[in-house]
Amino acid sequence: MIRYQTEHLSLVPPQPQHEAELLKLHNDPLVQKMIFNDVPQTSEDVRMWLDWFFVQWRKNGYGDWMVYEATNDGPTFIGRCGLRDYESTDSLELAIALCEYGRGRGLNVEASHFAIRHALGNSTKSRVVALIKPGNARSESGARKLGLRYVDDRWHNGKFLRYYEMTREEYFSRYAPGSQKKRHC
Repeated sequence: MIRYQTEHLSLVPPQPQHEAELLKLHNDPLVQKMIFNDVPQTSEDVRMWLDWFFVQWRKNGYGDWMVYEATNDGPTFIGRCGLRDYESTDSLELAIALCEYGRGRGLNVEASHFAIRHALGNSTKSRVVALIKPGNARSESGARKLGLRYVDDRWHNGKFLRYYEMTREEYFSRYAPGSQKKRHC
């Protein structure tokens, strides 16, 4: 399995054995509220998400990552982060979900930087977008820290969401492509 390291994180592509961690994450109260409209998620729901993640990886060579924080006790699962095709456009949608332990410490921005660099480096997509539920101040702050700018509010998959974006050129002019450590486990 390929594992990438950032300063504080370890990121791996999702595998079937990540089902239990995703089930716990998708039932985190804030994740459930912001992403799943307070609907409890089942193992079957998580398997459908995993299948969708696998399709994105096979099709594109990038997608959602399982995110672990490096701690003295070893890697601790904190969530998922990645980019995926945004509808039928030339854009990538940034999606991140962190459990309570992973929130509020800047790890979302660190994981997002890695995921954006990886996806842009493995695609010709021209834009990164983020769709954020109104009232999710932490996600909006994280989007702005990454350089995404608010454009407007839009309907997406039956939800009214705040739409942020940045171009590939804007990202790389702000953040020069850096080296990423890769390890085979």
